[in-house]
Amino acid sequence: MTRTWTRSALYLVAAVCSLAPAGCSGPTSASRRFFMLEAPRQAAPVAREGKAILAVPRFTIDAAYAGRGLVYRLDEHRYESDSYNEFLIAPAVMVTEKTRDWLAGSGLFAQVLSSGSGAEPTHRIEANITALYGDFRDKAAPKAVVEMRFFLLRTESGIDPEVVFAKSYRAASDARTADPEGLIAGFDHCLQTILAELERDLADVV
Repeated sequence: MTRTWTRSALYLVAAVCSLAPAGCSGPTSASRRFFMLEAPRQAAPVAREGKAILAVPRFTIDAAYAGRGLVYRLDEHRYESDSYNEFLIAPAVMVTEKTRDWLAGSGLFAQVLSSGSGAEPTHRIEANITALYGDFRDKAAPKAVVEMRFFLLRTESGIDPEVVFAKSYRAASDARTADPEGLIAGFDHCLQTILAELERDLADVV
């Protein structure tokens, strides 16, 4: 499938290259656009104040989605990475930060730590991002798709780490517009859906 925003960017780069004396290769800074995920938590914290201390180290991500370029699924087996429309920072870093912020605002934990903290956590949450792409197999109804697998481990001093919770989550959201902006908005909605469900599930185990 050929998308109008990608084709327009390619035409722009070709025109710039034809005018440059030494030519050029790859996208120019003027033709590239960068995006950030937001996924804010809007609900009030839970009524109880948790006592657990949670560490949230950097998540892993499947290699197909680890780059900063937006990924599009074009048919059953064909994917494409967009080097003209990219995440500003690595997607695994962004999703980790958004998850950490979300859980810090939930009230489930006394503290939520980054991997660089010197505090001793009672729990650690690990996650693997297994899908992060725009599904364009149906050209009339593009969707954002996010899949994640979470593991909560009890890591209290003096005991071996123990997995106390494990679950996979999948969310798909209609892209409001068939362009990168619409896809990013869809990713935000997917991440909010997943984190809200994760929060509800963690409330039963911490």
